[in-house]
Amino acid sequence: MEGLLQSVERDLSIDPRQLALAPGGACVVALVPLRWLASLRERKLPPGPCPRAEGLGEAEIRTLLQSSVQRLPVGWTRVEIHGLKKRKLAYPLALGSSPPSEEHSGVPETLTRFMRDTAAQNYRNLWHGAYHAHGRPYNHSPVAPEGCALSAVKQALQKVYGCPFLQVGRGSQCPSPAREGPSASRAATVCPNLLRAEALLESPDMLYVVYPHVQYCLHDVVTFSPAKLSNSHAKVLFILFQVLQAMDACHRQGLACGALSLRHVAVDEKLCSQLQLDLRAYESPEGQEEEKPVQNIVEAEPLRAPQPRKGEGPRDSVGQEELRRLVLDWVHGRVSNFHYLMQLNWLAGRRWGDPNYHPVLPWVVDFTTQNGRFRDLRKSKFRLNKGDKQLDFTYEMTRQAFVASGGGSGGEAPHVPHHISDVLSDITYYVYTARRTPRAVLCGHVRAQWEPHEYPASMERMQGWTPDECIPEFYTDPTIFRSIHPDMPDLDVPAWCGSGEEFVEVHRALLESREVSQDLHHWIDLTFGYKLQGKEAVKEKNVCLHLVDNHTHLTSYGVVQLFDQPHPQRLVGPPALAPEPPFIPRPLIQRVRETTGREDILGQLADGADGLVLEATPCEASWDGDRPLGGDEDLEQGTEALDSISLAGKAADQPCPSSLQTSGHPFPSASTVRLGRRSKAGGVDAGEGDDGRIVLPEGFNPLQALEELEKFGNFLARGLRGRMEAPEDPPATPALKLADLFQRDMQALGVLVAETVFATRVRMLRPQAPLWERFLTVRGLCSRYPKEIPIPLQPVLETLLQLSEPVEPLVTGRLFAYKPISWGLPPPSPTQLLSPYSSVVTFPSYFPSLYKFILLYQMRKVEDEVQGRELVFQLWQQVEGILQEITPEGLEILLPFVLSLMSEAHTAVYTAWYLFEPIARALGPKNANKYLLKPLVGAYENPCHLHGRFYLYTDCFVAQLMVRLGLQAFLSHLLPHVLQVLAGVDTSQEETKCLGGTTEDEEIGEGDEGPGPCTFGEAIQMEGDPGSSGLGLLDYTSGVSFHEQADLAESEDFQEGLYVSGSPQTPEPEAVSLGRLSDKSSPSEASLGEDRPGDEAESSQHLKQSEGWDEEEEEQAAEDEEDVAGQGGGVGEEEEEDEQDSSPVVSELPLADTDVSVDAGIPGDDGNGEEEEDLADQSEDKEQRILLDTACKMVHWLSAKLGPTVTSRYVARNLLRLLTSCYVGATRQQFMGSSSDASPLTSGNIYQKRPVLGDVVSAPVLGCLMHVACLYGEPVLTYQYLPYISYLVAPGGGGGPSRLNSRKEAGLLAAVTLTQKIIVYLCDTTLMDILPRISHEVLLPVLNSLTSLVTGFPGGAQARTVLCVKTISLIALICLRIGQEMVQQHLSETVATFFQVFSLVHELQCQALRPEAPSPSEGRVLEVPFSDGQQRSVDLALLDELQKVFTLEMAYMTYVPFSCLLGDVIQKIVPNHVLVGQLAEQYLESASPVGQDPMNLAPMPSASAEQDPQSRGVNHDDGNSGTFGSVLVGNRIQIPVDTQSAGPLGPSSGVTGCVGSLCEMGGEENSLKRDLPRCTHGLSGNWLAYWQYEIGVSQHDAHFHFHQIRLQSFLGHSGAVKCVAPLGSEDFFLSGSKDRTVRLWPLYNCGDGTSETAPRLLYTHHRKSIFFVSQLEASQQVVSCDGTVHIWDPFTGKTVRTVEAWDSRVPWTAVAVMPAPHTSITLASADSTLRFVDCRKPGLQHEFRLGGGLNAGLVRSLAVSPSGRSVVAGFSSGFMVLLDTRTGLVLRGWPAHEGDILQIKAVEGGTLISSSSDHSLTIWKELEQKPTHHYKSPSDPIHTFDLYGSEVVTGTVANKIGVCSLAEPPSQATTKLSSENFRGTLTSLAVLPTKRHLLLGSDNGAIRLLA
Repeated sequence: MEGLLQSVERDLSIDPRQLALAPGGACVVALVPLRWLASLRERKLPPGPCPRAEGLGEAEIRTLLQSSVQRLPVGWTRVEIHGLKKRKLAYPLALGSSPPSEEHSGVPETLTRFMRDTAAQNYRNLWHGAYHAHGRPYNHSPVAPEGCALSAVKQALQKVYGCPFLQVGRGSQCPSPAREGPSASRAATVCPNLLRAEALLESPDMLYVVYPHVQYCLHDVVTFSPAKLSNSHAKVLFILFQVLQAMDACHRQGLACGALSLRHVAVDEKLCSQLQLDLRAYESPEGQEEEKPVQNIVEAEPLRAPQPRKGEGPRDSVGQEELRRLVLDWVHGRVSNFHYLMQLNWLAGRRWGDPNYHPVLPWVVDFTTQNGRFRDLRKSKFRLNKGDKQLDFTYEMTRQAFVASGGGSGGEAPHVPHHISDVLSDITYYVYTARRTPRAVLCGHVRAQWEPHEYPASMERMQGWTPDECIPEFYTDPTIFRSIHPDMPDLDVPAWCGSGEEFVEVHRALLESREVSQDLHHWIDLTFGYKLQGKEAVKEKNVCLHLVDNHTHLTSYGVVQLFDQPHPQRLVGPPALAPEPPFIPRPLIQRVRETTGREDILGQLADGADGLVLEATPCEASWDGDRPLGGDEDLEQGTEALDSISLAGKAADQPCPSSLQTSGHPFPSASTVRLGRRSKAGGVDAGEGDDGRIVLPEGFNPLQALEELEKFGNFLARGLRGRMEAPEDPPATPALKLADLFQRDMQALGVLVAETVFATRVRMLRPQAPLWERFLTVRGLCSRYPKEIPIPLQPVLETLLQLSEPVEPLVTGRLFAYKPISWGLPPPSPTQLLSPYSSVVTFPSYFPSLYKFILLYQMRKVEDEVQGRELVFQLWQQVEGILQEITPEGLEILLPFVLSLMSEAHTAVYTAWYLFEPIARALGPKNANKYLLKPLVGAYENPCHLHGRFYLYTDCFVAQLMVRLGLQAFLSHLLPHVLQVLAGVDTSQEETKCLGGTTEDEEIGEGDEGPGPCTFGEAIQMEGDPGSSGLGLLDYTSGVSFHEQADLAESEDFQEGLYVSGSPQTPEPEAVSLGRLSDKSSPSEASLGEDRPGDEAESSQHLKQSEGWDEEEEEQAAEDEEDVAGQGGGVGEEEEEDEQDSSPVVSELPLADTDVSVDAGIPGDDGNGEEEEDLADQSEDKEQRILLDTACKMVHWLSAKLGPTVTSRYVARNLLRLLTSCYVGATRQQFMGSSSDASPLTSGNIYQKRPVLGDVVSAPVLGCLMHVACLYGEPVLTYQYLPYISYLVAPGGGGGPSRLNSRKEAGLLAAVTLTQKIIVYLCDTTLMDILPRISHEVLLPVLNSLTSLVTGFPGGAQARTVLCVKTISLIALICLRIGQEMVQQHLSETVATFFQVFSLVHELQCQALRPEAPSPSEGRVLEVPFSDGQQRSVDLALLDELQKVFTLEMAYMTYVPFSCLLGDVIQKIVPNHVLVGQLAEQYLESASPVGQDPMNLAPMPSASAEQDPQSRGVNHDDGNSGTFGSVLVGNRIQIPVDTQSAGPLGPSSGVTGCVGSLCEMGGEENSLKRDLPRCTHGLSGNWLAYWQYEIGVSQHDAHFHFHQIRLQSFLGHSGAVKCVAPLGSEDFFLSGSKDRTVRLWPLYNCGDGTSETAPRLLYTHHRKSIFFVSQLEASQQVVSCDGTVHIWDPFTGKTVRTVEAWDSRVPWTAVAVMPAPHTSITLASADSTLRFVDCRKPGLQHEFRLGGGLNAGLVRSLAVSPSGRSVVAGFSSGFMVLLDTRTGLVLRGWPAHEGDILQIKAVEGGTLISSSSDHSLTIWKELEQKPTHHYKSPSDPIHTFDLYGSEVVTGTVANKIGVCSLAEPPSQATTKLSSENFRGTLTSLAVLPTKRHLLLGSDNGAIRLLA
């Protein structure tokens, strides 16, 4: 194809440096500018000359043309140019009848039309056959003229690609495009599965098609990423489906596709396939011999450098027959080692000049030793370089990590046991060729900084440095030693060579030497052969990562295994047959001969290559291939990890052939240079041969040649699949028809499919083998290995390749002729194969709808959110139809597209809203966590695109998350991200970084101090890029596989100390609770209705309408909710408006209507103190308000739904942590702006000063925290919030001067703010009880930090001032609540501590201390004596900060109100009250020279302030409310008159103003006391005791603790409860009873543990006692069985389907549901038959017999493995059978117990747990004979049990609850149920894993909830 290269250079004016032939020479790859390509697309005639790549060297451009290189210079791209010679298209081409009309295109095909078209086609074919046989010889009418192939091809190409031909080349003019094609405007390609053409070009001699460069093709997938298609027939079928679509489109336009191969199918990561046509098939075969084949590197002279572009690799015919001949020639020495190794490189796909996949040759000499010696070819270079110890360490460490990660199941394992990674890396290639590679390329690939002296300077250093193999240049190209860099010296050759040319000559001779030849087959085994995988690879320490990691990402290079049998040794002649006869010992002349022999040897060595002496180390016994290195047992242990990995090819377990031992003769015959070798076995000592016997040389074995010949024969038979006959010459060709080309296309498609199936067996075929050779090869493979063909592909290959018919070669373009009619069908065509009524290809029924989904995804361009929403909405309309019939294999194809939508900015939110629920429903919780959790986190963490984000915070969407991800996964992994929006949109990213632990400035942060009560995100680390989240989430855009997957690693919980996450969850009576998603909580109806367009609201309602209840059900739900209105729902309605805005700033309006813009609470603060920027856009402002409003309502709903324990563990703890983040940063600590210019200290009253920005941001968080307290009562405040506050304000560890970090500073502000909110809600009794704790654990630590003379604040004086104002407000509030006497009794120390700081600062000012060093960062601490006689440490750097805070104004604004409030008491409790009074007077004099009292800035309040209308749930006390000395009148505290004595500031006339200012209320937000409403969800009795216990249990405690605390009773069944089953969200459970009913019960906390709960729904359609009830994961439907299976809707109680036994005498005896993504139910009947029923389809899926001729009794129990791949059945005889659900094969059957099997469960890791009437509970591994653990109940059988983590909770009829461990060592604990907590006999048991509760059913129909 050299002519094509020259034609492209001439016609397109492209610089020849920018052109290269593609591997195989099928096309030309060109590096072109994007603007030049754009001009081609725009049909500019003629296109200008292609610009040159200025600034790029020739070597750099050559590298950029390699397909494995992906990074290109900006503005450049690669194209593939295919050419057709016009002179080869001059033959006539009969177009035949017109192609099938397109009148039916777009219309769904019907069976009637398919049969009609098939009959018409058969009729035409039979008629044409009869005419040609009988009528044509006698028909002498003139034949219609045939059309020219050139015009037919041109017209067809223009139709297919929708663009005209452009004239290029010599003398090209500018003709009208209308004359050249059907249309001047460019149309779309007729099929999206056809690779689009960038342009069609025509020169006087050629036609060109310019394609974009194909990154990956199907050949790359099957060769380098076989795991992409493994375990899934659907993926292969879907690629075939897309190829057929493209072929069908081409055939309809009259264009043949050519001799398609795997390289013609372009594939991307999502398996979207595009077909590239093989236009060369149109060229006539005449004249091909005119072209001289390109000379390749193999034929080059040894001393000549290969041409990099023209000699990319050998292009000789190297088919299978040629490969056999090549092996034979090499074995017998007729082919050089170099030539043979280069041919193997070419077969492996290695490309000359590709830095990632360059050919490799072995290093044959060890240059690191003096004089050199031969390298040991039995070991890989990696092993020689690293050493066995290092490789063993690597393998063992990766094996341990592999086992620890769960066996690497589920996609690509992060750790796979291996020894080596590659045989030649790209970095090594560039280091090898550094002397002739441009500097820019080296800096881009090796090291960014240019360090020329760090590159190896000599061959010795180069070989010692690299663990990789050699490259051919060191054997052929002397220029590789000469440097093109002025600062990099030439590469030094070894001392025994004088130049690079001499080294290349000697090195090549060494490669061909006898010593190398006799061991080279070992190196071939290591690099291309059977020692790459399996036990041999482990033994040779040669396990290659690329072959065992099961990677699913696409790549165009890697390690390829060519042989799976030991390679034969080269026959170098018998070692004993030397040129000289062996020595015969003769005592008389021995000494003389030995001397001359040695002299001759030395003389000949001196004549060698400059005295080079090569030491050949003889093979030692340890290298005997029949002897394993570490023994068979060690080898078996070493391959344990590899056994669990599906390998691409199975390595034969044959031992390595015994290696020959060298003869040691000094004259190797194969060397072209005379090289000596020292003899170590030349003869024996004469003293041993006195008897005159002839002593043969060591290693002489006359049978060795026969053994080698036998091994060679075995290799030919097993490794190269026998010999094939050469095809005969085809007869003369009749006229070529287009129909013949179409038939050839179908035959090429059959060959392509077969090559996909036998990918590992057709690697011996050369890359561009002719179609006939490929056809014969795959036919032979299909007949030889029919069982390797997947069942769905067998009829395809049979039809396309006619496997059962003998074929004769034709010369009319086809391989053979199809029969006119075969099995009633005409010859195959794409339309026929695509038809759903054709049985040739059994495409799954969901393929057409899945194909439409993908086409819509690919065709729509999304540039903004509106287009993104439209696209996702259209996809959502289609996805339901797909999911109705899709299988798990189909989900693997669909899921990457959904993940891509969820990761794109414009579609992420809408994809989550529309597509998450249906996709997660099909996936099931385990797979939904694995694949969807990471993109969901990304959607919540992306603050850049606000539009539509509020959808993700609606309660109906959060309910979907809980149901589809599972409750525990949602709470642990997603809830923290959901709640972050409450702290402001901009806080999300910053707070996410804090979730993992401490922030940058938090050296002694919360994660390190004390118990760490609320570091809730310790296990949720999201730092770094999104792909490396701490959740262990992988990136699945490259592929999805549900096979052999491991569970998502459970994130460790966030508490270690006192407060640890617990789990009782209490439900809320919403339809959402069940997981059926109603639209009741549409986002903020008041605010959403006007802000959202009508169509958006309509579509939202339409979207969820199918998910909600029916109208009558909604009415019933409303009635049900009225009962709980005071419990959960009612509190949410009444209190949500009160609580969400309980900020000191915002008025009591809802957030959406407040005048204070909430975007002020969402400032652009990144923690660096930057100024916030107001959002000018009102729509964004509204969006933010809607977002916060929706999120607050969702949190209120969630708190009521989850119940007290789960809410406290997860919701409240996350909110408390967020509260701290609201105050981080200097911006958050700025006082809010005001209309007046008053100082922050003078505005507002004493206990409610002007708020800071953090108060606005924290308002939603505080509101939600108070709502939780309103729901569950005062204990939340005192037992959870206050301990957390104490933890926040606790001083850091270590004494001495310290500086707060920014998070600790924010924690102090948050603690004081939260304490102020708590004080308002505490009743008087509780307040007095905990007042000492508040004083000593909160107030005093805060004051110590505030008044410290050595502790600095990161925020400086501003932060200290804010904390001072907030602390004084808090103290004043407490004083107002408790009165003067209680202040003197309990708070005297607190008040005195605060006022004492004024004296200290005053004395420091008087002493005039100044820091010597002006730098505030280098504070000097001094011991300073004070007037009270104490010495205190003072940090001089803090003096300025303290003086700015504790000013005269601060003294006045704090002392005056306190003196008015406390009266004379202040003189008793404040020792320095005189000094503070004087400071206040000084301020008064300076501030009001005219005598105006600054206290009058605040107006007097009305005596009867109106109560806010929104406080309807709050009842204020009247009259004497017990506020200890003060009286609450309306909104005002009335202080008794006798306490208003004059203070030190003068008469009481000013006091009235002070008190008025002190008591001013700005609405009920500032009320001093508010009562928590009484709620039936409030904690009391047993619930309170259990809650207090649970919030203190460490989450790291994985054991189940049973305390016998009765929490709830469920009464209603009249018969024994046979089964109980909690739903996934643990807020409802199902129970089945002997009374023939199934009941649905709510699990909401109510009362004190003695209350009884009524069922929510009753199902009464059963006719017998119910023994099984469960829920299907995907559809959420209930399955219950009484001998007949009922499937019904838990929301309506309506029956969906019943499955009755086929024979009424043989009822169903056991039932199990399959886990998602499966939708089947497994049923066992009394006749020991297992049947599978798909709930979506009628009839049966499968039917398997379990008995197998054994009388094992009835099937009592069934269990399905979590992966759904196996099912185990337990019989009444104690026998158990394990069955593969995919094949129906019985994997194992064994007598497990001596009695009736009562229950079986299957858990992860192939573990089975069974209980029997023989009193035993046994734990088994699926395929192990002996049980893992065995527990024996002494008195009663364990008739019911359930799982909790790695423990089994058991129950017996004696009412004993036991906890058994699945892990080592086995342990068991038993508790007897007391009659007070449980009456009757225990019949059923279920564990609520998140809440850690037990549901116990009894024989009297009662069900108890115990903890």
